[in-house]
Amino acid sequence: MSFTPNFSSAESLATPANVTFTDTSTGTDGGLTSRRLYIVLSTGKYLTTSGESTAAAYETWAIGDATITLALLNRSTAASVTVQWLTGTSVTYTKTIAMGWDLYDYLFAFELLQSQTATPTIVSDTNYYSNFFMYLTNIFNAENAITVASDTFSSQSSLNKNYNLSTNSTKYF
Repeated sequence: MSFTPNFSSAESLATPANVTFTDTSTGTDGGLTSRRLYIVLSTGKYLTTSGESTAAAYETWAIGDATITLALLNRSTAASVTVQWLTGTSVTYTKTIAMGWDLYDYLFAFELLQSQTATPTIVSDTNYYSNFFMYLTNIFNAENAITVASDTFSSQSSLNKNYNLSTNSTKYF
């Protein structure tokens, strides 16, 4: 059966900095020896476990491991992810997928819900609901940009708006 490259990713609820990549390829190619994982941010920088880099940088993903978990994130992030499957030093297959990891935003939204529960009068603030709705809309827009258009730039723009709202939460909520 011919090899069809594919992969997916998921954040860890317990540790949102961690992203687990899973090889979901079908078929076989017994000659494959390794994988390279390139993560390119909307700024054009490469993201690895060592941080951001303007020079091309990748993580090595052992061919025998179906998954790899990398500590990459410190906030919600959108990126273009490319996996290369190699035979020796030659790239045999390549697949690129736009991905968004917005668990940090969901966790902050849940904190807001907990605040509403603990202090119900917090919603009396005139701007509370409009800011909360803006926050949720930004999550939707970030996900929609990835799902519909593979647009990491627009997705990251929405996530950046939420980052501003959450880091200045005393002003907005």
